[in-house]
Amino acid sequence: MKIWIAGFGNIDRQDDGVGIVLASRIAEWVNTKGKFDVILSLEHQLLPELAEELRDVDLAIFVDADMRQYGSGWSIAELCPSSRVEGFNIHSMSPAWLLQLSEQLGTPPKRALTLSVSGDSFDFSDCLTSECQARMYAAEKAFQEWFASFYVDMG
Repeated sequence: MKIWIAGFGNIDRQDDGVGIVLASRIAEWVNTKGKFDVILSLEHQLLPELAEELRDVDLAIFVDADMRQYGSGWSIAELCPSSRVEGFNIHSMSPAWLLQLSEQLGTPPKRALTLSVSGDSFDFSDCLTSECQARMYAAEKAFQEWFASFYVDMG
């Protein structure tokens, strides 16, 4: 089973770096489970060329910080393709937009999800806030539980 994990954000903008940190932790954890071909992509932002990396992927996971404040501090959600773009610049490419592009290119993953962590501060710093770090650990645990049920569902 091929699993592609993309962590994106700016590690020099405090909580914006949580996607990079969490994606790396998740990839390391999934690798300990064996039987998975894990591909880790750490990016400053999503770019159109990443759509090709989704070819033959069974599960794509997009990990990022979010300015929205989720009740639990994080969100895991199934991802559906969308051609909706907010604004007209390179930062407008969302995971849903990239998924839409991969479908148009004939390279869509079988399943995709987002894992988002609420951020508090996006100021210049290479350290996560303590609040965001606590949310990251909670999101990591929730992902591990989700993945365990996903893996069981696979047979």
